[in-house]
Amino acid sequence: MKRLRFPFVLLVCTPAAIFALGGICAAYRSWSALGPEVDRHMAVRGLEYMQLYREQLGEALRMPPERLAASAARLNIERFSIYNHADRLVATFPDLTPIPISLGTEQSEAMLAAARRGQVVIDLVAGDGRPIWLAYVPGDGSLAVALLGLESHQEERFRRATGYDLAVYLGTTNSLAHGESWPDQISRALLDSLVSLDRALSLDLEGERVAAVPFKDFDEWDVTGAIIVRQQRLIFELPRPPVIAMAALILAAALAVLAVYRVTLTDAGPGEARRRTRGIALALVLPALAAAWLAASDTQVSAKGTDALLAQSGAVVAESGGPWAIPMGRLARLAGAYVVWLDGDTLVDSSIEVPVEPLAGIDASPGRVRIAGHRFAYRIIGVDGDEELVLLTDPLEDSRNTVLFWLAGLYALLAVGLAIYASLAVSAGSGMELRETTTAWSFIAPSLIVLLIFSAVPLLFAFYLSFHSWNLLEPAKPFVGLQHYIELAGDGLFWNAAKNTAIYSLYVPLTMACALGVAVLLNRRIKGVALLRAIFFLPYITSFVAISIVWQWMYDPDFGIFNWALGLVGLGPYPWLNSPSTALLALIIMAVWIHVGFQMVIFLAGLQAIPNELYEAAMIDGAGPWRRFRRITLPMLRPTTFFILVTSIIGSFQVFTFVYVMTEGGPLHATDVIVYHIYQNAWQFLRMGYASAMSWVLFAVIFAITLLQFRLLGRKMTPS
Repeated sequence: MKRLRFPFVLLVCTPAAIFALGGICAAYRSWSALGPEVDRHMAVRGLEYMQLYREQLGEALRMPPERLAASAARLNIERFSIYNHADRLVATFPDLTPIPISLGTEQSEAMLAAARRGQVVIDLVAGDGRPIWLAYVPGDGSLAVALLGLESHQEERFRRATGYDLAVYLGTTNSLAHGESWPDQISRALLDSLVSLDRALSLDLEGERVAAVPFKDFDEWDVTGAIIVRQQRLIFELPRPPVIAMAALILAAALAVLAVYRVTLTDAGPGEARRRTRGIALALVLPALAAAWLAASDTQVSAKGTDALLAQSGAVVAESGGPWAIPMGRLARLAGAYVVWLDGDTLVDSSIEVPVEPLAGIDASPGRVRIAGHRFAYRIIGVDGDEELVLLTDPLEDSRNTVLFWLAGLYALLAVGLAIYASLAVSAGSGMELRETTTAWSFIAPSLIVLLIFSAVPLLFAFYLSFHSWNLLEPAKPFVGLQHYIELAGDGLFWNAAKNTAIYSLYVPLTMACALGVAVLLNRRIKGVALLRAIFFLPYITSFVAISIVWQWMYDPDFGIFNWALGLVGLGPYPWLNSPSTALLALIIMAVWIHVGFQMVIFLAGLQAIPNELYEAAMIDGAGPWRRFRRITLPMLRPTTFFILVTSIIGSFQVFTFVYVMTEGGPLHATDVIVYHIYQNAWQFLRMGYASAMSWVLFAVIFAITLLQFRLLGRKMTPS
């Protein structure tokens, strides 16, 4: 058994080490990503604070210019000027130095144009050599231009509520910050990253972990600066990584290696292949259980992170004054969560349309609730009397299952390695068999690696997607469990597509009969037989898109060649692709024409493999052509027929190109097949999770049909 020591290290120890260390790295990265995710969440809250301040300031500035002058001190207006409809200065405050009606920048020109349309415009600009709020307030034939100083109490309120310091940078220059520890400028590269990505980022700023979010101008179009936050004090503690589960993963991988070693390398007997195979299979149980435990532990860590974010949202809501002070929609954006205002069992107001019944029975402690098929994390904030605010958000654990995905892929690597090693261990009885098996695996290893990367990994990812509501345009990817499969059971369009696919697959026996007849006719030594074989095979190697376009023209009801030919004998015209009763039949006819050539080639190979002595003996016994075909040709073609039947049925259930090019599933879903229905849900409706569930159902159907064919026909297809 010493010959197995190197394969043992390569195929068992190495994948086990990758499985354990890779799983731990994935879990640690998932845990360590919680802190930056909370920071990014707080950066968006800081942006909403600044937007709220801008909106409140805009509402306050809507008063007439006279009252505006009287309220200048309360609004922290440092200077303002009033211009008439001819842009002539009417009044200025507090002295005779006017504010130019435009500061001469593209930003101020755009603000002035919006103000002339009757809009109160306020934005952070560079004025008097420093960042300042610039406001345009249109009146009755007049326009007030105001410069307002920055108010640091906004930052202080944010710090009290969240425990984070906040700094506003106009361009790359510091505008508003608590304390003097913030740098005066940020790099242009950071601002460019915010402009290009247009989302919150986690980064290091002078050795400290911060989060930044782009700050946009008054019309939410151009990025004019950045809002950066950093944790100032610890107001909640992030959950700890699942250390015990990580250690269990290492221990399980080590025990699996030890079990395989005991089963194979210490077994001196040349046989006992079944015992070895079972032992190696059982060695996979412990790593699977440890991986499931680690994934579940990471899910719990993410759930605690969700509860921490909701606690922050609750503090923000309490500091802002609640729905009494701020409209519900703005309050929800400020908190980063949906807000539902309840008075007992009565809905007072809500930022999201939800039924009240699921919320009436929830506990006071944070938890999870399913509303209208969607899973939410919730937190209750008690107010006066029976009134309460319920905060709802998408749980992090439903969209951060990266550990589960990585563990599944790494476990598949371990399983493949053990499967290859099991094959080597079974054939280790002789040196020649071991060398042959090792050589065979060496030759198929490149193809196996490509298969794992481009087939197995997407397959696992599609399985993962089928349990999530995965929309390409929405950042949240919540876990929905079996909801897609339950919806699939009642989806009439899917079952209609399944019916059309089953009817379309009927072309297979018809094509096989035609292909066998053509193969028998062309299995002769006649002049030009090679050319005839090429003509029959040519459609199969031609572009299916080109064929579809040509046949679409041939089926045209006005000038198509089929209706022209039928018109010569007094038939037609028929709306081949435009009628629900003939569209699927038209596709079947085309499929027969395309696939006859391929099946003919396979049948020719089977016919030429039949020994000629059998036909000679039958002719001596007086058997005619039909009897020779029935007694010799058909029985000897059983393996070939079985191969064509299985592969053609699988291919018929995967038809897509013809439907996509020629009919797009119409008319009236008459040619809507399963793969086209999957494509529609994935790339037109952007329901990737639902499309993945349909893909797995299609895989199960094809697998069941193929297995049934092997069970019913596999043995019968062996030539006697």
